Amino acid sequence: MSSNISDGSSSFKDLIDWFKWPLTYLKIVGSCCVVAVIAAIIYQKRKNQQIKSAKDQNNKTIDDYSYRDLFHFFINPEFHVDKLPLAKEFSERMHAEAAQYMMEDHPDNPDFPDHFTYIPYDKDKVNKRLDYIFNRLFKEKYLDWYEAGQPATSDSRYWWAQTKLHLTTYLIQRQPYHLTDGVWLRGVNQGPMSSIQAKLFAIYIDELGNGNPSQNHCNVYLDVLESLGLQVPPIYSREFVDQELILEISFKKPLLTLTTSLFPKTFEPEILGYTLWLETTAPAEHAGLRKILDRYDLNSNFSLLHTAIDNNVNGHGRYAREAVELYLDQIRETQGDQAVEEHWKRIWTGYVAYGMTGNIDNALRELYEKQKVLTPREEFIELIKKKAPTAQKMHGSRRVGPEGLFLNDMFASGDAEKLCDQLAQSELIVKGDPGASPLINHAVSFQGPMYQVFDSDELTIISRWILSLKPSTLNDMLSLILQRRKFSNKIIKDLILQLPDGSSHSLRQLIEGKPSELLAAFRASQWTIPFDGHKLTEENVDTCPLMRALARAGPLEHIFNRDGEDKQIIRQWLLDGASLLNETLQDSTSSEKNGVNILSHEGFKFQY
Repeated sequence: MSSNISDGSSSFKDLIDWFKWPLTYLKIVGSCCVVAVIAAIIYQKRKNQQIKSAKDQNNKTIDDYSYRDLFHFFINPEFHVDKLPLAKEFSERMHAEAAQYMMEDHPDNPDFPDHFTYIPYDKDKVNKRLDYIFNRLFKEKYLDWYEAGQPATSDSRYWWAQTKLHLTTYLIQRQPYHLTDGVWLRGVNQGPMSSIQAKLFAIYIDELGNGNPSQNHCNVYLDVLESLGLQVPPIYSREFVDQELILEISFKKPLLTLTTSLFPKTFEPEILGYTLWLETTAPAEHAGLRKILDRYDLNSNFSLLHTAIDNNVNGHGRYAREAVELYLDQIRETQGDQAVEEHWKRIWTGYVAYGMTGNIDNALRELYEKQKVLTPREEFIELIKKKAPTAQKMHGSRRVGPEGLFLNDMFASGDAEKLCDQLAQSELIVKGDPGASPLINHAVSFQGPMYQVFDSDELTIISRWILSLKPSTLNDMLSLILQRRKFSNKIIKDLILQLPDGSSHSLRQLIEGKPSELLAAFRASQWTIPFDGHKLTEENVDTCPLMRALARAGPLEHIFNRDGEDKQIIRQWLLDGASLLNETLQDSTSSEKNGVNILSHEGFKFQY
């Protein structure tokens, strides 16, 4: 009986054990279900967030994006197809503003009051008006400036080129604009085309360099930047638009060409207007810029290209006018006279929109004021401090500067000011010339040991610091003469000085004339040579006739301040070699003058 009881107990236990497996299985399944439910909830939540995020993106208006963002979208349109409505909206907005602006004169226009003022279409009157605009701009922006001695003072037309450092800042701001040169025509038909399209394509292919990379306008501008030691990220990259040293407003004008060019049929009249503005105004802009680039011994081919190729006789200026005339003739034949006026108004709207959009002057002046507070040296010192924690372990036994100090030790010491000074005196730096400095042209290049250690903004800080190590004394001299020549009637002895061509002029005449000729006369008359005839040094510079002319009872005593900054500027100009404007470059001013019909000041009012 006990055996039966035992067997029964065992069977019951087996039964219990048998039920454990399903229960365990159910627990496992239940746990999996719970996990699956939680995972499903998380997935759905994330999906909802993504949908919400996508909706938020789609609900964003054009004002929710910066000009930088929009520039990046539309320089890469195939990756931002969903943003195309914003592109069209931006163009329409700029065109609407221009259409309103052009209906009256504007005394505050930086060119002249009636530059953008609309006139009804009449072929002859429009051509006369364009001639008037071209000639007036060329005269005021170049010829008058040239005759005044090419000043680059704070109150001159080229205030943004007072020094090489100022000019560098300006050229950086123009990156988005000049590195998209020609983009407004990227939608031109490239299959069977009309005469209108052929004219525009001829301009476009020239902008691209006609298959020669060295003549591509954007590449030529890159050459200018690289001669300053600036390394520019690819314009299609996010890094390009994220450069902090480029102002937000600097992206606005090129943004307009990017957006409008995506709708070449919709905005065909406006694109003709863009072309007309650029090709009418470019020669005046670039004639002066070319001289400025020459002054600082920078590659001026970019401006030379535009001065030559954009002319109104047989260049892009002529093509632009002919394209407009052909277009309006076609409209007249197919739609009538009233349609011609409507389309002409749209063309002129494009002209005005491109011309007035994205003026950087005010923002640039504010930037210059900020740069007075934080000097290039201070910027570079801050960069040294930023890099020090990593840099103090990276240079091994490398020494730097006249004291031959270990770079690692210098970074570790925390004395960024001393490291800055040691670098300035080292073989890594050519003062005033970033492009010739081994730190820029080797150490941080693709072949160098510091490749990609600095981003584009940091490289710009380094280049600005190198530029600041050798200020432009030539520019200082030209500015000083312009400021002081009002005292020419105080000259005590009106001496005669010679010019390089052998002609002679009185000192008073030279001071009242072109500053560049006065400097040339100082050299030709040997006023820049020390008394002993030896090499100019700190010790003998004060014996030069020019320095002695500043002394009491000297011929220039009452012109320049001999006890203040004037004397220091003149002294430094002498020590730097008494350089002249474009002395190593061929002067083509005479040919440029001969090709321009100079109007009198009194005649500068267009007769409607």
